[in-house]
Amino acid sequence: MESTKSEDCLIFYGFTPEITKMRQVFSSIADFMKNKQLTDPSDRFNLIVFQHDGPNYLDHFTFDQELILKTLKSMSGDITNANIAGGIFIAITFIIEVYKKISEKIFRLLILIDEGAYDIPSDYLPPIEELIKVVKDMPFFIDVVRIGLPNSEISTKLMKLTKLCNGEFYEIATIRELDPILTTLSEKKYVSEPSFIKQRIRMILPDNQPFYINLADAPESIDDTVTCSICFKTDNKNIVMCPSCESVAHKVCWAQWAETSNIGIPYVFRCHNCFNILKLEKEFVQDVKLGKIPTIAELSKVKKKNIIEYMHELEAKRKPKIIHADDPIAVSIRAKLSAEEVKTQPKKTKKRADVKICPNCSKIIKGSRKSCPSCGFVLF
Repeated sequence: MESTKSEDCLIFYGFTPEITKMRQVFSSIADFMKNKQLTDPSDRFNLIVFQHDGPNYLDHFTFDQELILKTLKSMSGDITNANIAGGIFIAITFIIEVYKKISEKIFRLLILIDEGAYDIPSDYLPPIEELIKVVKDMPFFIDVVRIGLPNSEISTKLMKLTKLCNGEFYEIATIRELDPILTTLSEKKYVSEPSFIKQRIRMILPDNQPFYINLADAPESIDDTVTCSICFKTDNKNIVMCPSCESVAHKVCWAQWAETSNIGIPYVFRCHNCFNILKLEKEFVQDVKLGKIPTIAELSKVKKKNIIEYMHELEAKRKPKIIHADDPIAVSIRAKLSAEEVKTQPKKTKKRADVKICPNCSKIIKGSRKSCPSCGFVLF
């Protein structure tokens, strides 16, 4: 059985100004977003553009098509050659952050490139494939449209990546062929139901557990009537607060949250808002898991808040802002694409690039580290 869901589409604008003029594709992108929202008004959009100072994107998805187009125009004067590999890493990192906070979505990365885009270095292909395998069941799709002369090497790489997540790859000769392709790509993606996602179990060795337990903060009890930030019910029934960001939630709701967000100890977990390490009593979390303590939904049969309304509320409070990001493999790309370096260096066995994303804070990690340098999460 297949079904569709609301989509968050991240448009990777990788056309090179010297090759493909923005005025030639601007209306095609506008029509793509318009067609998607005519089908489903809950679809949202974002944008990645490579400028001379690096990649830039909006800090969250938006329903506002005009904002995407205005942002693209505002960046048009400083667009440079797109780094495909770096853009994919940044896109997946960003989408993981959104996925942590928003559920019931399909995530799509639409890559638009021409012959000016930098190729994906062969040794970076395996780590990109591994990342896609991890996130493809969110569900996550990559669609690619490449304009230019056929290029068997880059085409093979991109087709391989799109195939991993059931996406689509198109290679077209001229800009005139873009409109019908984007019309096709504006159609909904279908996912199989039910979707079973296999997750690796995080574990911290018993000898190391006391350190993490002592490191964690215990949520503070409060007596005020407030709205739980997890189930959205307003009351004062056993409410606790994160001491770091002051998010409030039912203690039982956080016990449920701990089941999927713990750091390797079932009752030590990350705050859903600020990711500060929190802890609850071991027995309490265990009793909630076993059904000995009823959940808030079971007690009051609270109807789940509509996720689309919730996203509109969030965007109404704060409009998206442009974020400048560091290209995670810019130096590597420049080095590997230097013709002079290729000519002068002796042939040797290629070493696979070691690049991954921290499963806890979503930061990109390079090298064979045993823990994330950003959040300290112990890596497998």
